[in-house]
Amino acid sequence: MLLDCLKDIKHNHAFNLLSESDAAILDKNKKTLFYKKNDIILKQGTIANSIVFSKTGFFKLGMEGNQKNIILILKGSQTFLGLSSLFCEEKVYLYTVTATEDCEVDIYDNASFKEVLNSNVAFSNEIIKFLNHNSSRIFKRFMNMMEKNSRGKVAFMLVCMANSVYFNNEYTMSLSRQDMADFLGLSMENVIRIIKELENDGLIEVNGKSIKLVNIDSLHKVCEFG
Repeated sequence: MLLDCLKDIKHNHAFNLLSESDAAILDKNKKTLFYKKNDIILKQGTIANSIVFSKTGFFKLGMEGNQKNIILILKGSQTFLGLSSLFCEEKVYLYTVTATEDCEVDIYDNASFKEVLNSNVAFSNEIIKFLNHNSSRIFKRFMNMMEKNSRGKVAFMLVCMANSVYFNNEYTMSLSRQDMADFLGLSMENVIRIIKELENDGLIEVNGKSIKLVNIDSLHKVCEFG
């Protein structure tokens, strides 16, 4: 079973590859901003003029369709946001980044970021590695979602959040039930129903947004077989 659907790698070590002059270029136009939960940080379809580095917080990256929205991936702190739009031909953000909890971010202008990429091969290679890792995470996530039934999808997400986001079998979910539905490609009603079923079966305990995984072995079986 692939339980790495939400695992991410931190990007902060990329700054260790910068020379003093590179760091000065990035810092010259850097802004540090604070956002509240549910604030939109980058908006799909708007002009892509910045790269965001998340110092704290948790984020959902989503795409808005004509009839339905979908969450592509979830990102935590110490990661870059908006990289995939850096060399986008349309010069717009390809997805919307929304804070799911209060956060602090640094914002770098694209021109400065590209200047450093052009002059620092090690930094450029590191950014390419991050982009490849993000793509791999999305591919694995969609493969897992295609292979599982609705019950397996919900159980899979609850286990992944415990293993790869909160690192604890008891946590407070920062995502709404609608966010979970958008992430899993299900209706919110289905998500609520399945969570209640898992609770009634004694696999989890739920108190509002607080979730506790009680029967891990049985949850893993649900993840695999539904």
